Amino acid sequence: MRVICAPDKFKQACTAAQAAAAMARGVRDASSNAEVIELPLADGGEGTLDVLKAAFPDARTARVKDSLGRAVEARFALSPDGRRALVESAQACGLWRLREPERNPLKTTTWGVGELIRHALDAGAAEIVVALGGSATSDGGAGMAASLGARFVDSGGKALEPVGGELKKCKRVEIGGLDARIARTTFSALCDVMTPMLGDQGATRKFILQKGGTTQTLAKIEEALESIRAACAASGIACDATAPGTGAAGGLGFGVAAFLGSALRPGAEAVLQLVGFDKLLSGTSLVLTGEGGFDTQTAEGKLIAALGAACLKADVPMVVLAGTVDPAVNIPGVTAAFAIAQYGARRQDNLNATTEALRKHSAQVVRLQAQ
Repeated sequence: MRVICAPDKFKQACTAAQAAAAMARGVRDASSNAEVIELPLADGGEGTLDVLKAAFPDARTARVKDSLGRAVEARFALSPDGRRALVESAQACGLWRLREPERNPLKTTTWGVGELIRHALDAGAAEIVVALGGSATSDGGAGMAASLGARFVDSGGKALEPVGGELKKCKRVEIGGLDARIARTTFSALCDVMTPMLGDQGATRKFILQKGGTTQTLAKIEEALESIRAACAASGIACDATAPGTGAAGGLGFGVAAFLGSALRPGAEAVLQLVGFDKLLSGTSLVLTGEGGFDTQTAEGKLIAALGAACLKADVPMVVLAGTVDPAVNIPGVTAAFAIAQYGARRQDNLNATTEALRKHSAQVVRLQAQ
Protein backbone atom coordinates (compact mmCIF):
# COMPACT_ATOMS: atom_id res chain seq x y z
CA MET A 1 0.00 0.00 0.00
CA ARG A 2 1.23 3.45 -0.96
CA VAL A 3 -0.34 6.38 0.92
CA ILE A 4 0.18 10.10 0.40
CA CYS A 5 -0.46 12.21 3.50
CA ALA A 6 -1.19 15.64 2.01
CA PRO A 7 -2.98 17.92 4.49
CA ASP A 8 -3.29 21.67 4.76
CA LYS A 9 -2.61 23.35 8.09
CA PHE A 10 -5.13 23.09 10.94
CA LYS A 11 -5.48 26.69 12.11
CA GLN A 12 -4.59 27.28 15.77
CA ALA A 13 -3.75 23.58 16.11
CA CYS A 14 -0.83 22.45 13.94
CA THR A 15 1.11 23.19 10.79
CA ALA A 16 0.64 21.21 7.59
CA ALA A 17 3.97 19.47 8.25
CA GLN A 18 2.88 18.44 11.75
CA ALA A 19 -0.44 17.20 10.39
CA ALA A 20 1.28 15.17 7.65
CA ALA A 21 3.65 13.60 10.18
CA ALA A 22 0.75 12.64 12.46
CA MET A 23 -1.15 11.08 9.56
CA ALA A 24 1.96 9.17 8.51
CA ARG A 25 2.37 7.74 12.03
CA GLY A 26 -1.23 6.56 11.88
CA VAL A 27 -0.69 4.89 8.52
CA ARG A 28 2.35 3.02 9.87
CA ASP A 29 0.43 2.03 13.00
CA ALA A 30 -2.08 0.26 10.79
CA SER A 31 0.29 -1.06 8.10
CA SER A 32 3.97 -1.30 8.95
CA ASN A 33 4.84 -2.19 5.35
CA ALA A 34 3.04 0.77 3.80
CA GLU A 35 4.99 3.22 1.69
CA VAL A 36 4.17 6.64 3.09
CA ILE A 37 4.79 10.03 1.47
CA GLU A 38 4.51 13.05 3.76
CA LEU A 39 3.44 15.98 1.60
CA PRO A 40 2.35 19.04 3.61
CA LEU A 41 0.48 21.46 1.36
CA ALA A 42 -1.01 24.95 1.25
CA ASP A 43 -3.45 26.86 -0.93
CA GLY A 44 -1.52 30.09 -1.26
CA GLY A 45 -2.21 31.23 2.29
CA GLU A 46 -0.24 30.81 5.47
CA GLY A 47 2.38 28.08 5.19
CA THR A 48 3.00 28.39 1.43
CA LEU A 49 6.66 29.31 1.99
CA ASP A 50 7.23 26.10 3.92
CA VAL A 51 5.59 23.75 1.42
CA LEU A 52 7.36 25.33 -1.58
CA LYS A 53 10.85 25.45 -0.07
CA ALA A 54 12.14 23.03 -2.71
CA ALA A 55 11.28 25.52 -5.46
CA PHE A 56 12.33 28.53 -3.34
CA PRO A 57 15.12 27.23 -1.08
CA ASP A 58 16.96 30.49 -0.38
CA ALA A 59 15.08 31.76 2.69
CA ARG A 60 15.59 35.38 3.73
CA THR A 61 14.41 37.37 6.74
CA ALA A 62 13.34 41.01 6.67
CA ARG A 63 12.12 43.56 9.19
CA VAL A 64 8.63 44.74 8.16
CA LYS A 65 5.40 45.97 9.72
CA ASP A 66 2.59 43.66 10.72
CA SER A 67 -1.05 44.55 10.01
CA LEU A 68 -1.13 46.91 13.02
CA GLY A 69 2.12 48.66 12.10
CA ARG A 70 4.38 46.88 14.57
CA ALA A 71 7.87 45.81 13.55
CA VAL A 72 8.18 42.03 13.02
CA GLU A 73 10.61 39.59 11.44
CA ALA A 74 9.10 38.12 8.27
CA ARG A 75 10.37 35.65 5.70
CA PHE A 76 10.49 35.52 1.93
CA ALA A 77 12.45 33.17 -0.32
CA LEU A 78 14.33 33.05 -3.62
CA SER A 79 14.71 30.36 -6.27
CA PRO A 80 18.15 28.70 -6.63
CA ASP A 81 19.19 31.16 -9.37
CA GLY A 82 17.83 34.15 -7.44
CA ARG A 83 15.64 35.26 -10.32
CA ARG A 84 12.30 34.36 -8.72
CA ALA A 85 11.00 35.29 -5.28
CA LEU A 86 8.11 33.98 -3.20
CA VAL A 87 6.43 36.46 -0.87
CA GLU A 88 3.81 35.08 1.52
CA SER A 89 1.45 37.89 2.49
CA ALA A 90 0.53 36.20 5.76
CA GLN A 91 4.13 36.63 6.91
CA ALA A 92 3.43 40.35 7.20
CA CYS A 93 -0.33 40.84 7.57
CA GLY A 94 -1.37 37.37 8.70
CA LEU A 95 -4.24 36.90 11.11
CA TRP A 96 -1.99 34.52 13.05
CA ARG A 97 0.11 37.47 14.24
CA LEU A 98 -2.79 39.09 16.14
CA ARG A 99 -4.45 38.14 19.37
CA GLU A 100 -8.24 37.91 19.08
CA PRO A 101 -8.90 41.27 20.83
CA GLU A 102 -6.55 42.98 18.34
CA ARG A 103 -8.41 41.80 15.24
CA ASN A 104 -10.27 44.64 13.55
CA PRO A 105 -10.19 45.10 9.75
CA LEU A 106 -11.01 48.79 10.16
CA LYS A 107 -7.54 49.27 11.67
CA THR A 108 -5.34 46.82 9.77
CA THR A 109 -3.16 47.29 6.69
CA THR A 110 -1.17 45.30 4.11
CA TRP A 111 1.73 47.78 4.34
CA GLY A 112 4.21 45.08 5.36
CA VAL A 113 3.47 43.04 2.22
CA GLY A 114 4.75 45.93 0.14
CA GLU A 115 7.88 46.03 2.31
CA LEU A 116 8.47 42.33 1.65
CA ILE A 117 8.07 42.95 -2.09
CA ARG A 118 10.63 45.76 -1.87
CA HIS A 119 13.08 43.43 -0.10
CA ALA A 120 12.57 40.86 -2.87
CA LEU A 121 13.28 43.56 -5.47
CA ASP A 122 16.40 44.58 -3.52
CA ALA A 123 17.52 40.94 -3.62
CA GLY A 124 17.46 41.06 -7.42
CA ALA A 125 14.26 39.15 -8.19
CA ALA A 126 12.92 39.67 -11.71
CA GLU A 127 9.78 37.65 -11.04
CA ILE A 128 7.81 37.75 -7.80
CA VAL A 129 5.11 35.30 -6.75
CA VAL A 130 2.82 36.66 -4.03
CA ALA A 131 0.92 34.08 -1.97
CA LEU A 132 -2.42 35.54 -0.87
CA GLY A 133 -4.42 34.27 2.08
CA GLY A 134 -4.79 34.18 5.84
CA SER A 135 -4.76 37.96 6.20
CA ALA A 136 -6.05 40.13 9.03
CA THR A 137 -6.80 42.88 6.51
CA SER A 138 -9.51 44.25 4.23
CA ASP A 139 -7.78 47.24 2.65
CA GLY A 140 -7.96 46.26 -1.02
CA GLY A 141 -4.16 46.16 -1.15
CA ALA A 142 -3.93 49.90 -0.48
CA GLY A 143 -1.38 49.45 2.30
CA MET A 144 0.82 47.30 0.07
CA ALA A 145 0.66 49.86 -2.74
CA ALA A 146 1.25 52.81 -0.38
CA SER A 147 4.41 51.24 1.02
CA LEU A 148 5.67 50.92 -2.57
CA GLY A 149 5.04 54.60 -3.30
CA ALA A 150 1.36 55.01 -4.22
CA ARG A 151 -0.80 57.67 -2.55
CA PHE A 152 -4.49 57.38 -1.67
CA VAL A 153 -5.94 60.84 -1.21
CA ASP A 154 -9.23 62.38 -0.11
CA SER A 155 -11.25 65.12 -1.81
CA GLY A 156 -8.89 67.75 -0.40
CA GLY A 157 -5.76 66.02 -1.67
CA LYS A 158 -4.70 64.79 1.77
CA ALA A 159 -2.98 61.40 1.86
CA LEU A 160 -4.98 58.80 3.77
CA GLU A 161 -3.71 56.23 6.20
CA PRO A 162 -4.18 52.97 4.24
CA VAL A 163 -6.33 51.10 6.76
CA GLY A 164 -9.85 49.80 6.23
CA GLY A 165 -11.62 52.46 8.24
CA GLU A 166 -10.00 55.44 6.49
CA LEU A 167 -10.16 54.37 2.87
CA LYS A 168 -13.86 55.17 2.45
CA LYS A 169 -12.64 58.79 2.06
CA CYS A 170 -10.48 57.88 -0.95
CA LYS A 171 -11.23 59.91 -4.08
CA ARG A 172 -8.04 59.57 -6.07
CA VAL A 173 -5.04 57.26 -6.39
CA GLU A 174 -1.64 58.59 -7.40
CA ILE A 175 0.82 55.99 -8.70
CA GLY A 176 3.55 58.24 -10.09
CA GLY A 177 5.70 57.49 -7.05
CA LEU A 178 5.53 53.69 -7.35
CA ASP A 179 8.90 51.95 -7.21
CA ALA A 180 10.18 52.09 -10.80
CA ARG A 181 11.40 48.48 -10.62
CA ILE A 182 7.77 47.26 -10.52
CA ALA A 183 7.36 48.01 -14.23
CA ARG A 184 10.37 45.78 -15.00
CA THR A 185 9.20 42.90 -12.82
CA THR A 186 6.77 40.09 -13.57
CA PHE A 187 4.22 39.43 -10.83
CA SER A 188 1.83 36.56 -10.25
CA ALA A 189 -0.40 35.78 -7.29
CA LEU A 190 -1.50 32.51 -5.70
CA CYS A 191 -5.00 33.05 -4.31
CA ASP A 192 -6.31 30.87 -1.49
CA VAL A 193 -9.84 31.67 -2.69
CA MET A 194 -11.05 32.89 -6.07
CA THR A 195 -13.67 35.12 -4.48
CA PRO A 196 -14.24 38.60 -5.97
CA MET A 197 -13.55 41.71 -3.91
CA LEU A 198 -17.01 43.21 -4.43
CA GLY A 199 -20.49 41.90 -5.17
CA ASP A 200 -23.06 39.67 -3.50
CA GLN A 201 -20.46 36.90 -3.19
CA GLY A 202 -17.65 39.29 -2.31
CA ALA A 203 -14.84 38.54 0.12
CA THR A 204 -15.99 40.96 2.80
CA ARG A 205 -19.36 39.26 3.19
CA LYS A 206 -17.72 35.86 3.46
CA PHE A 207 -14.68 36.51 5.61
CA ILE A 208 -15.18 39.69 7.63
CA LEU A 209 -16.18 37.85 10.81
CA GLN A 210 -13.08 35.69 10.90
CA LYS A 211 -10.95 38.84 10.58
CA GLY A 212 -12.54 40.24 13.72
CA GLY A 213 -15.20 42.36 12.05
CA THR A 214 -18.89 42.67 12.83
CA THR A 215 -22.02 43.18 10.75
CA GLN A 216 -21.54 46.94 11.24
CA THR A 217 -17.93 46.61 10.12
CA LEU A 218 -19.13 44.90 6.95
CA ALA A 219 -20.90 47.99 5.60
CA LYS A 220 -17.94 50.27 6.38
CA ILE A 221 -15.41 47.96 4.74
CA GLU A 222 -17.53 47.49 1.63
CA GLU A 223 -17.86 51.27 1.35
CA ALA A 224 -14.08 51.60 1.63
CA LEU A 225 -13.40 48.92 -0.99
CA GLU A 226 -15.91 50.49 -3.38
CA SER A 227 -14.19 53.85 -2.84
CA ILE A 228 -10.84 52.30 -3.76
CA ARG A 229 -12.32 50.72 -6.88
CA ALA A 230 -13.96 53.98 -7.96
CA ALA A 231 -10.82 56.00 -7.22
CA CYS A 232 -8.72 53.59 -9.26
CA ALA A 233 -11.15 53.85 -12.17
CA ALA A 234 -11.15 57.64 -11.95
CA SER A 235 -7.35 57.63 -11.92
CA GLY A 236 -7.09 55.42 -15.02
CA ILE A 237 -6.15 52.24 -13.17
CA ALA A 238 -8.14 49.42 -14.72
CA CYS A 239 -9.07 46.42 -12.58
CA ASP A 240 -12.37 44.55 -12.31
CA ALA A 241 -13.24 44.24 -8.61
CA THR A 242 -15.71 41.46 -9.40
CA ALA A 243 -13.08 39.27 -11.10
CA PRO A 244 -12.22 35.92 -9.45
CA GLY A 245 -9.38 36.20 -6.95
CA THR A 246 -9.59 39.96 -6.40
CA GLY A 247 -11.08 39.32 -2.95
CA ALA A 248 -8.22 37.09 -1.79
CA ALA A 249 -6.56 38.32 1.42
CA GLY A 250 -9.17 41.02 1.99
CA GLY A 251 -8.89 42.51 -1.48
CA LEU A 252 -5.11 42.23 -1.71
CA GLY A 253 -5.79 40.27 -4.89
CA PHE A 254 -7.31 43.45 -6.33
CA GLY A 255 -4.31 45.44 -5.16
CA VAL A 256 -1.63 43.26 -6.75
CA ALA A 257 -3.62 43.11 -9.99
CA ALA A 258 -4.30 46.85 -10.13
CA PHE A 259 -0.96 48.23 -8.94
CA LEU A 260 1.53 45.48 -9.85
CA GLY A 261 -0.13 44.09 -12.98
CA SER A 262 -0.20 40.66 -11.40
CA ALA A 263 -2.06 37.67 -12.81
CA LEU A 264 -4.31 35.93 -10.27
CA ARG A 265 -4.09 32.12 -10.09
CA PRO A 266 -5.86 29.55 -7.92
CA GLY A 267 -3.22 28.93 -5.28
CA ALA A 268 -4.03 25.30 -4.59
CA GLU A 269 -3.68 24.28 -8.23
CA ALA A 270 -0.38 26.16 -8.54
CA VAL A 271 1.04 24.54 -5.40
CA LEU A 272 0.07 21.04 -6.60
CA GLN A 273 1.75 21.74 -9.92
CA LEU A 274 4.95 22.99 -8.24
CA VAL A 275 5.23 19.90 -6.01
CA GLY A 276 4.50 17.50 -8.91
CA PHE A 277 1.41 16.01 -7.29
CA ASP A 278 0.04 14.38 -10.46
CA LYS A 279 3.25 12.35 -10.88
CA LEU A 280 3.18 11.28 -7.23
CA LEU A 281 -0.33 9.86 -7.70
CA SER A 282 0.93 7.15 -10.03
CA GLY A 283 0.85 3.86 -8.11
CA THR A 284 -0.78 5.43 -5.05
CA SER A 285 -3.45 3.47 -3.16
CA LEU A 286 -4.86 6.26 -0.98
CA VAL A 287 -4.56 10.00 -0.37
CA LEU A 288 -5.19 11.32 3.12
CA THR A 289 -5.76 15.04 3.47
CA GLY A 290 -7.37 17.43 5.94
CA GLU A 291 -7.97 20.92 7.24
CA GLY A 292 -9.61 22.57 10.21
CA GLY A 293 -13.10 22.79 8.76
CA PHE A 294 -14.56 20.92 5.79
CA ASP A 295 -17.40 23.21 4.74
CA THR A 296 -18.83 25.30 1.91
CA GLN A 297 -15.64 27.38 1.68
CA THR A 298 -13.68 24.20 1.00
CA ALA A 299 -15.50 23.78 -2.29
CA GLU A 300 -14.60 27.28 -3.46
CA GLY A 301 -11.13 26.59 -4.79
CA LYS A 302 -9.53 25.50 -1.54
CA LEU A 303 -6.80 22.86 -1.41
CA ILE A 304 -9.09 19.88 -0.87
CA ALA A 305 -11.15 20.76 -3.94
CA ALA A 306 -8.00 20.84 -6.08
CA LEU A 307 -6.76 17.58 -4.56
CA GLY A 308 -10.14 15.99 -5.22
CA ALA A 309 -10.04 16.95 -8.88
CA ALA A 310 -6.57 15.42 -9.28
CA CYS A 311 -7.50 12.23 -7.41
CA LEU A 312 -10.72 11.84 -9.39
CA LYS A 313 -8.80 12.10 -12.65
CA ALA A 314 -6.25 9.51 -11.47
CA ASP A 315 -8.94 7.25 -9.95
CA VAL A 316 -7.28 7.32 -6.52
CA PRO A 317 -9.50 7.37 -3.41
CA MET A 318 -9.10 10.39 -1.15
CA VAL A 319 -10.26 10.68 2.46
CA VAL A 320 -10.57 13.97 4.33
CA LEU A 321 -9.93 14.21 8.07
CA ALA A 322 -11.08 17.58 9.42
CA GLY A 323 -11.80 19.12 12.77
CA THR A 324 -15.42 19.62 11.72
CA VAL A 325 -17.31 18.30 8.70
CA ASP A 326 -20.43 19.71 7.07
CA PRO A 327 -22.23 16.60 5.78
CA ALA A 328 -24.04 18.65 3.14
CA VAL A 329 -20.78 19.46 1.32
CA ASN A 330 -20.07 17.20 -1.64
CA ILE A 331 -16.79 17.74 -3.49
CA PRO A 332 -15.87 15.65 -6.54
CA GLY A 333 -13.00 13.31 -5.77
CA VAL A 334 -13.64 13.16 -2.03
CA THR A 335 -14.38 9.54 -1.20
CA ALA A 336 -15.27 10.28 2.42
CA ALA A 337 -14.85 13.00 5.02
CA PHE A 338 -14.64 12.37 8.78
CA ALA A 339 -14.68 14.80 11.72
CA ILE A 340 -11.86 14.17 14.19
CA ALA A 341 -12.98 16.53 16.97
CA GLN A 342 -14.33 14.75 20.03
CA TYR A 343 -18.02 15.49 20.47
CA GLY A 344 -18.76 17.52 23.60
CA ALA A 345 -15.13 18.40 24.33
CA ARG A 346 -13.98 21.96 24.85
CA ARG A 347 -12.73 23.68 21.69
CA GLN A 348 -9.24 24.20 23.08
CA ASP A 349 -9.01 20.58 24.19
CA ASN A 350 -9.88 19.47 20.66
CA LEU A 351 -7.28 21.83 19.21
CA ASN A 352 -4.64 20.46 21.58
CA ALA A 353 -5.51 16.89 20.60
CA THR A 354 -5.44 17.47 16.83
CA THR A 355 -2.26 15.58 15.93
CA GLU A 356 -3.15 12.57 18.09
CA ALA A 357 -6.66 12.51 16.61
CA LEU A 358 -5.20 12.64 13.10
CA ARG A 359 -2.96 9.70 13.92
CA LYS A 360 -5.82 7.58 15.29
CA HIS A 361 -8.24 8.36 12.46
CA SER A 362 -5.58 7.80 9.79
CA ALA A 363 -4.94 4.34 11.21
CA GLN A 364 -8.64 3.53 11.13
CA VAL A 365 -9.00 4.64 7.51
CA VAL A 366 -6.00 2.59 6.42
CA ARG A 367 -7.30 -0.52 8.17
CA LEU A 368 -10.57 -0.13 6.29
CA GLN A 369 -8.77 0.48 2.99
CA ALA A 370 -6.64 -2.61 3.49
CA GLN A 371 -9.67 -4.89 3.81
